[in-house]
Amino acid sequence: MKKFITLLISAIAGLHSFAVVIPVTVANFSFNPSTVNATVGDVIKFNWSNGSHTTTCGSALPGTSLPAGAAEWNSPMNSGTTSFSYTLTVAGTYHYACIIHGIGMGGFLNVGVAVPVAFGDFSATAANKQVSLNWTTQTEENTSHFSVNKSTDGIHFIKLADIPAAGNSNSLRSYSYSDDISRDRYRFLFYEIITTDLDNKQSLSPIKIVRSGLDYDNLIVQLGPNPIVRPQMMKVFFNADGRGSMGIKIYSMAGKLVLKEKMEAFYGLNDAHLHVCELPAGEYVVMFDLNGKKESRKIVIK
Repeated sequence: MKKFITLLISAIAGLHSFAVVIPVTVANFSFNPSTVNATVGDVIKFNWSNGSHTTTCGSALPGTSLPAGAAEWNSPMNSGTTSFSYTLTVAGTYHYACIIHGIGMGGFLNVGVAVPVAFGDFSATAANKQVSLNWTTQTEENTSHFSVNKSTDGIHFIKLADIPAAGNSNSLRSYSYSDDISRDRYRFLFYEIITTDLDNKQSLSPIKIVRSGLDYDNLIVQLGPNPIVRPQMMKVFFNADGRGSMGIKIYSMAGKLVLKEKMEAFYGLNDAHLHVCELPAGEYVVMFDLNGKKESRKIVIK
Protein backbone atom coordinates (compact mmCIF):
# COMPACT_ATOMS: atom_id res chain seq x y z
CA MET A 1 0.00 0.00 0.00
CA LYS A 2 2.79 2.41 0.92
CA LYS A 3 4.52 1.59 -2.36
CA PHE A 4 1.31 2.35 -4.28
CA ILE A 5 0.87 5.70 -2.50
CA THR A 6 4.51 6.60 -3.16
CA LEU A 7 4.11 5.78 -6.87
CA LEU A 8 0.88 7.78 -7.04
CA ILE A 9 2.50 10.84 -5.43
CA SER A 10 5.45 10.53 -7.79
CA ALA A 11 3.13 10.32 -10.80
CA ILE A 12 1.19 13.40 -9.70
CA ALA A 13 4.42 15.30 -9.07
CA GLY A 14 5.68 14.24 -12.49
CA LEU A 15 2.55 15.52 -14.20
CA HIS A 16 2.67 18.78 -12.24
CA SER A 17 6.29 19.36 -13.26
CA PHE A 18 5.15 19.63 -16.89
CA ALA A 19 2.47 22.23 -16.14
CA VAL A 20 3.17 25.61 -17.66
CA VAL A 21 2.03 29.05 -16.52
CA ILE A 22 0.97 31.00 -19.63
CA PRO A 23 0.64 34.79 -19.26
CA VAL A 24 -2.10 36.78 -21.02
CA THR A 25 -1.95 40.59 -20.82
CA VAL A 26 -5.17 42.61 -20.55
CA ALA A 27 -4.61 45.93 -22.36
CA ASN A 28 -6.01 48.09 -25.18
CA PHE A 29 -9.49 46.56 -24.72
CA SER A 30 -7.99 43.23 -25.76
CA PHE A 31 -6.26 40.10 -24.51
CA ASN A 32 -2.71 39.48 -25.71
CA PRO A 33 -2.10 36.93 -27.04
CA SER A 34 -5.72 36.54 -28.10
CA THR A 35 -5.23 32.84 -28.89
CA VAL A 36 -3.27 30.44 -26.69
CA ASN A 37 -2.42 26.77 -27.18
CA ALA A 38 -2.16 24.84 -23.93
CA THR A 39 -2.35 21.39 -22.34
CA VAL A 40 -4.62 20.11 -19.59
CA GLY A 41 -2.90 21.01 -16.32
CA ASP A 42 -1.46 24.31 -17.57
CA VAL A 43 -2.35 27.58 -15.84
CA ILE A 44 -3.54 30.70 -17.66
CA LYS A 45 -2.50 33.83 -15.75
CA PHE A 46 -4.29 37.02 -16.77
CA ASN A 47 -2.23 40.15 -16.01
CA TRP A 48 -3.92 43.56 -16.00
CA SER A 49 -2.16 46.44 -17.71
CA ASN A 50 -4.74 49.20 -18.18
CA GLY A 51 -8.46 49.96 -18.25
CA SER A 52 -11.35 48.42 -16.33
CA HIS A 53 -12.28 44.96 -17.63
CA THR A 54 -13.17 41.40 -16.67
CA THR A 55 -12.05 37.99 -17.85
CA THR A 56 -15.21 35.92 -18.07
CA CYS A 57 -16.18 32.54 -19.49
CA GLY A 58 -19.55 30.89 -18.95
CA SER A 59 -23.15 31.76 -18.13
CA ALA A 60 -22.25 35.20 -16.77
CA LEU A 61 -21.60 36.35 -20.36
CA PRO A 62 -23.72 34.90 -23.20
CA GLY A 63 -21.64 34.24 -26.28
CA THR A 64 -18.71 32.79 -24.37
CA SER A 65 -18.26 29.01 -24.22
CA LEU A 66 -16.17 26.30 -22.63
CA PRO A 67 -15.93 22.48 -22.80
CA ALA A 68 -18.45 20.40 -20.84
CA GLY A 69 -17.22 19.79 -17.31
CA ALA A 70 -14.87 22.79 -17.22
CA ALA A 71 -15.33 25.35 -14.45
CA GLU A 72 -16.69 28.76 -15.40
CA TRP A 73 -14.83 31.89 -14.31
CA ASN A 74 -15.56 35.59 -13.90
CA SER A 75 -12.94 37.90 -12.47
CA PRO A 76 -12.48 41.67 -12.57
CA MET A 77 -9.30 42.94 -14.18
CA ASN A 78 -8.49 46.43 -12.93
CA SER A 79 -6.17 48.34 -10.62
CA GLY A 80 -7.70 46.50 -7.66
CA THR A 81 -7.37 43.02 -9.19
CA THR A 82 -4.25 42.94 -11.32
CA SER A 83 -4.00 39.18 -11.86
CA PHE A 84 -6.19 36.11 -12.08
CA SER A 85 -5.13 32.50 -12.64
CA TYR A 86 -7.19 29.66 -14.09
CA THR A 87 -6.08 26.02 -14.18
CA LEU A 88 -7.12 24.09 -17.29
CA THR A 89 -8.68 20.75 -16.35
CA VAL A 90 -10.67 19.84 -19.49
CA ALA A 91 -9.53 19.64 -23.12
CA GLY A 92 -11.35 21.65 -25.77
CA THR A 93 -11.85 25.25 -26.89
CA TYR A 94 -12.58 28.06 -24.44
CA HIS A 95 -13.99 31.36 -25.74
CA TYR A 96 -13.83 34.04 -23.06
CA ALA A 97 -14.43 37.79 -23.10
CA CYS A 98 -14.98 40.94 -21.02
CA ILE A 99 -18.42 41.59 -19.53
CA ILE A 100 -17.93 45.35 -19.69
CA HIS A 101 -16.90 45.50 -23.36
CA GLY A 102 -18.62 42.39 -24.70
CA ILE A 103 -17.65 39.57 -27.04
CA GLY A 104 -15.68 42.01 -29.22
CA MET A 105 -13.06 41.97 -26.47
CA GLY A 106 -12.45 38.24 -26.37
CA GLY A 107 -9.88 35.49 -26.60
CA PHE A 108 -9.52 31.76 -27.21
CA LEU A 109 -7.81 28.92 -25.33
CA ASN A 110 -7.19 25.78 -27.39
CA VAL A 111 -6.48 23.00 -24.91
CA GLY A 112 -5.17 19.55 -25.80
CA VAL A 113 -4.21 16.55 -23.69
CA ALA A 114 -0.79 15.22 -22.77
CA VAL A 115 0.05 12.47 -25.28
CA PRO A 116 2.90 10.01 -24.70
CA VAL A 117 5.34 12.06 -26.76
CA ALA A 118 8.22 14.00 -25.24
CA PHE A 119 8.02 16.98 -27.60
CA GLY A 120 11.36 18.78 -27.76
CA ASP A 121 12.45 22.00 -29.44
CA PHE A 122 10.22 23.77 -31.96
CA SER A 123 11.64 26.62 -34.03
CA ALA A 124 10.43 28.69 -36.97
CA THR A 125 12.79 30.91 -38.97
CA ALA A 126 12.30 32.92 -42.15
CA ALA A 127 14.88 33.37 -44.92
CA ASN A 128 14.82 33.67 -48.71
CA LYS A 129 11.00 33.74 -48.84
CA GLN A 130 10.80 30.47 -46.95
CA VAL A 131 9.85 29.65 -43.36
CA SER A 132 11.71 26.65 -42.00
CA LEU A 133 9.94 24.76 -39.24
CA ASN A 134 11.99 22.31 -37.19
CA TRP A 135 10.95 20.26 -34.19
CA THR A 136 12.18 17.24 -32.28
CA THR A 137 10.81 14.49 -30.09
CA GLN A 138 12.83 12.86 -27.36
CA THR A 139 10.55 9.82 -27.10
CA GLU A 140 7.40 8.68 -28.90
CA GLU A 141 4.72 6.12 -28.11
CA ASN A 142 1.92 5.25 -30.57
CA THR A 143 2.38 8.54 -32.40
CA SER A 144 0.47 8.85 -35.68
CA HIS A 145 1.48 12.17 -37.25
CA PHE A 146 2.23 15.86 -36.84
CA SER A 147 0.01 18.50 -38.45
CA VAL A 148 1.66 21.77 -39.52
CA ASN A 149 -0.79 24.67 -39.30
CA LYS A 150 -0.42 28.31 -40.35
CA SER A 151 -2.24 31.57 -39.62
CA THR A 152 -1.95 35.20 -40.68
CA ASP A 153 -3.76 36.56 -37.60
CA GLY A 154 -2.84 34.10 -34.82
CA ILE A 155 -6.50 33.05 -34.50
CA HIS A 156 -7.62 31.23 -37.64
CA PHE A 157 -5.29 28.42 -38.74
CA ILE A 158 -5.17 26.31 -41.90
CA LYS A 159 -3.40 22.99 -42.30
CA LEU A 160 -0.31 22.99 -44.50
CA ALA A 161 0.69 19.35 -44.21
CA ASP A 162 0.62 16.14 -42.18
CA ILE A 163 4.06 14.73 -41.39
CA PRO A 164 4.22 11.00 -40.51
CA ALA A 165 5.64 10.30 -37.05
CA ALA A 166 8.01 7.53 -35.97
CA GLY A 167 5.25 5.82 -34.01
CA ASN A 168 7.44 4.43 -31.23
CA SER A 169 10.91 5.68 -30.41
CA ASN A 170 13.24 6.03 -27.45
CA SER A 171 15.77 8.22 -29.26
CA LEU A 172 15.88 11.80 -30.47
CA ARG A 173 13.90 12.31 -33.68
CA SER A 174 14.05 15.40 -35.88
CA TYR A 175 11.31 16.69 -38.18
CA SER A 176 11.10 19.63 -40.56
CA TYR A 177 8.82 21.43 -42.98
CA SER A 178 9.43 24.33 -45.36
CA ASP A 179 6.69 26.85 -46.16
CA ASP A 180 6.93 28.98 -49.31
CA ILE A 181 5.85 32.51 -48.29
CA SER A 182 6.72 34.31 -51.52
CA ARG A 183 3.04 35.12 -52.12
CA ASP A 184 2.21 36.12 -48.55
CA ARG A 185 1.41 39.75 -47.86
CA TYR A 186 1.87 39.87 -44.10
CA ARG A 187 4.78 41.00 -41.95
CA PHE A 188 4.05 38.34 -39.31
CA LEU A 189 3.03 34.71 -39.72
CA PHE A 190 1.96 32.20 -37.07
CA TYR A 191 2.65 28.46 -36.92
CA GLU A 192 1.69 25.55 -34.68
CA ILE A 193 2.32 21.79 -34.60
CA ILE A 194 -0.47 19.43 -33.55
CA THR A 195 0.62 15.96 -32.43
CA THR A 196 -1.93 13.17 -32.99
CA ASP A 197 -1.53 9.66 -31.56
CA LEU A 198 -3.08 6.40 -32.79
CA ASP A 199 -6.02 6.88 -30.38
CA ASN A 200 -6.71 10.24 -32.08
CA LYS A 201 -5.72 12.20 -28.98
CA GLN A 202 -4.08 15.53 -29.75
CA SER A 203 -1.66 17.90 -28.08
CA LEU A 204 -0.77 21.38 -29.32
CA SER A 205 2.59 23.11 -29.52
CA PRO A 206 2.97 26.75 -28.53
CA ILE A 207 2.16 29.18 -31.34
CA LYS A 208 5.30 30.57 -32.96
CA ILE A 209 5.37 34.09 -34.42
CA VAL A 210 7.67 34.60 -37.41
CA ARG A 211 8.65 37.89 -39.00
CA SER A 212 8.43 37.10 -42.69
CA GLY A 213 11.41 39.24 -43.67
CA LEU A 214 9.47 40.42 -46.71
CA ASP A 215 9.22 44.12 -47.50
CA TYR A 216 5.87 44.83 -45.87
CA ASP A 217 6.55 47.69 -43.50
CA ASN A 218 2.95 48.76 -42.94
CA LEU A 219 1.89 49.76 -39.45
CA ILE A 220 -1.90 49.50 -39.72
CA VAL A 221 -3.08 46.17 -41.12
CA GLN A 222 -6.82 46.64 -40.73
CA LEU A 223 -9.18 49.24 -39.28
CA GLY A 224 -12.89 48.67 -38.95
CA PRO A 225 -15.77 48.76 -39.10
CA ASN A 226 -15.68 51.93 -41.14
CA PRO A 227 -18.12 53.68 -41.11
CA ILE A 228 -18.63 52.95 -37.43
CA VAL A 229 -22.12 53.01 -35.92
CA ARG A 230 -22.71 53.62 -32.22
CA PRO A 231 -22.18 51.86 -29.85
CA GLN A 232 -19.59 49.77 -31.73
CA MET A 233 -15.87 49.88 -31.01
CA MET A 234 -13.35 50.24 -33.83
CA LYS A 235 -10.94 47.33 -34.09
CA VAL A 236 -7.33 48.17 -34.90
CA PHE A 237 -4.94 45.50 -36.18
CA PHE A 238 -1.37 46.79 -36.25
CA ASN A 239 2.18 45.46 -36.56
CA ALA A 240 4.89 45.94 -33.94
CA ASP A 241 8.48 44.73 -33.99
CA GLY A 242 8.71 44.86 -30.20
CA ARG A 243 7.07 46.00 -26.99
CA GLY A 244 6.22 49.69 -26.96
CA SER A 245 3.46 52.29 -27.04
CA MET A 246 1.57 53.53 -30.08
CA GLY A 247 0.30 57.09 -30.00
CA ILE A 248 -3.09 57.87 -31.55
CA LYS A 249 -4.45 61.31 -32.40
CA ILE A 250 -7.84 61.95 -34.00
CA TYR A 251 -8.45 65.19 -35.87
CA SER A 252 -11.63 66.74 -37.23
CA MET A 253 -11.68 67.58 -40.91
CA ALA A 254 -11.01 71.19 -39.82
CA GLY A 255 -7.69 70.03 -38.33
CA LYS A 256 -8.72 70.24 -34.66
CA LEU A 257 -7.34 67.58 -32.28
CA VAL A 258 -10.43 65.94 -30.73
CA LEU A 259 -9.04 62.77 -29.11
CA LYS A 260 -5.65 61.54 -27.96
CA GLU A 261 -4.96 57.93 -26.90
CA LYS A 262 -2.15 55.44 -26.40
CA MET A 263 -2.09 51.71 -27.05
CA GLU A 264 0.40 49.19 -25.73
CA ALA A 265 2.20 47.35 -28.50
CA PHE A 266 3.39 43.76 -28.36
CA TYR A 267 5.68 41.90 -30.77
CA GLY A 268 3.69 40.64 -33.76
CA LEU A 269 0.22 41.45 -35.01
CA ASN A 270 -1.74 43.39 -32.37
CA ASP A 271 -5.53 43.20 -32.04
CA ALA A 272 -6.83 46.25 -30.18
CA HIS A 273 -9.91 48.46 -29.88
CA LEU A 274 -10.45 52.19 -30.19
CA HIS A 275 -13.41 53.93 -28.55
CA VAL A 276 -14.53 56.75 -30.82
CA CYS A 277 -18.31 56.77 -30.48
CA GLU A 278 -18.36 59.64 -27.99
CA LEU A 279 -17.32 61.90 -30.85
CA PRO A 280 -19.99 63.66 -32.89
CA ALA A 281 -21.03 62.08 -36.17
CA GLY A 282 -18.80 63.04 -39.05
CA GLU A 283 -15.48 62.38 -40.81
CA TYR A 284 -12.15 62.29 -38.98
CA VAL A 285 -8.48 61.59 -39.63
CA VAL A 286 -6.71 59.16 -37.29
CA MET A 287 -2.93 59.53 -36.94
CA PHE A 288 -0.92 56.53 -35.67
CA ASP A 289 2.69 56.77 -34.45
CA LEU A 290 4.74 53.80 -33.28
CA ASN A 291 8.48 54.24 -32.81
CA GLY A 292 8.58 56.95 -35.48
CA LYS A 293 6.54 54.96 -37.99
CA LYS A 294 3.51 57.12 -38.84
CA GLU A 295 0.37 56.34 -40.78
CA SER A 296 -3.05 57.97 -41.10
CA ARG A 297 -6.54 56.70 -41.90
CA LYS A 298 -9.83 58.47 -42.53
CA ILE A 299 -12.85 57.21 -40.55
CA VAL A 300 -16.56 58.00 -40.53
CA ILE A 301 -18.73 57.97 -37.41
CA LYS A 302 -22.48 57.70 -37.83
